[in-house]
Amino acid sequence: MSDFMEEIEHKADILIDALPYIRDFNQKVVVIEYGCSEWLDGMEEKSLMQDIALLSSVGMKPIVVHDTRMGMDKFRENKRIAKLIELYGPKAIGVCGIDIQTLHMTLDNGYIPVIVPNDVDTETVYIDPEETAKEVAVCMSADKLIYLSKNTGESYGALTVEDVNNGRAKDILPEELHKQMELGKDAIEAGVNRVHLLDGRIEHSLLLELFSVHGVGGMIIRDKNQLYPHER
Repeated sequence: MSDFMEEIEHKADILIDALPYIRDFNQKVVVIEYGCSEWLDGMEEKSLMQDIALLSSVGMKPIVVHDTRMGMDKFRENKRIAKLIELYGPKAIGVCGIDIQTLHMTLDNGYIPVIVPNDVDTETVYIDPEETAKEVAVCMSADKLIYLSKNTGESYGALTVEDVNNGRAKDILPEELHKQMELGKDAIEAGVNRVHLLDGRIEHSLLLELFSVHGVGGMIIRDKNQLYPHER
């Protein structure tokens, strides 16, 4: 068999392996906290936005919550990220702060909401995008909350709320993920199905984590009963 045919068959296998996940995630809300922008170059960022666009194309409902690069205007950054997503097909629109009615409306009309954390009373107060993403995930009854940041890039497997409570998760995850771990636990306890902790610098980390058995990051779930049949 030629190298070309082997490559084609490998790509076909990847698509077949992804089918159970695509079916399970159809019409599910997924909140993505984009907290790694300052560590990505232009091509890496475009690749990530293309992956977010793909989630929308296969029937998921992504919501993006972003941080702002040092020295940049947060509203300009919001508009830039929305336009970048639109390069790959889906419609995207900037949203200021947490407005649940607006979020439902934009999702129902086929848009990807891109949220800039903002205080309605004053623009000078810093609003933590990680906290904002958790609140959005809870308020929108999201299936997934995904934190994209700069970490070690290792795979940590599935951790449970009990693992967080008894300290096991803290021993496994690097210190820079401990805050996201605690926020993730809070989100799970408030009804979010899964929380994923990913290194956003890894090419296609979003797709590899969501559409493959092994994944490329860490995942927090309520308990092992939440594993899908094809993950057990």
